[in-house]
Amino acid sequence: MGLFDIFKRKNIAEQNYENIARIEEQKQPETNVQEHSESSPTKDNNVSISMPMDQIYKYLQIDFESRGYEDALSNPDISYRDMNKKLIISNLKVLFKQIKQSYFDILNKTEFHIKSREQAGLIDIVEQLKNRKNLLDNHISEINKMEADLEKGEDYMIGMLLSYERGFLRGLAALSLETLNINR
Repeated sequence: MGLFDIFKRKNIAEQNYENIARIEEQKQPETNVQEHSESSPTKDNNVSISMPMDQIYKYLQIDFESRGYEDALSNPDISYRDMNKKLIISNLKVLFKQIKQSYFDILNKTEFHIKSREQAGLIDIVEQLKNRKNLLDNHISEINKMEADLEKGEDYMIGMLLSYERGFLRGLAALSLETLNINR
């Protein structure tokens, strides 16, 4: 009976290892990236598929006006404003790097899967993986274009700076009006 117990322990250990491997695979960002197409149904039509690139769009849509307003009230110095605008741009550049790195990681994994599935003769899976790879390549190209547009100062890329500037000016105006009202 002792010999059979050894085999049981080995099976339990193998099962635990497989469960841990499955959990680790689910944690990887690769699972968040799925093929984007209008015809691909999701389980729940209200749930959108989140792509790493969406983080950039969310950052670009942040309204920095209230932050600019608060900054002007706390420190109305123009050099402080300029420093904060540089910080906003710097954070966006860091976000670009993070997102591109995650896409490169996902691309490497996808390329590995393409090669291994081709060797296994899984044609349909290989085609799906190639479509996914094309989508990832397109997203990386779009991020590169956004970086170039940021350097050129394209409107859609500097809207957050304009928003911050407007808030800062509103804060300066509020300080001036408060000072004028006190002196009257």
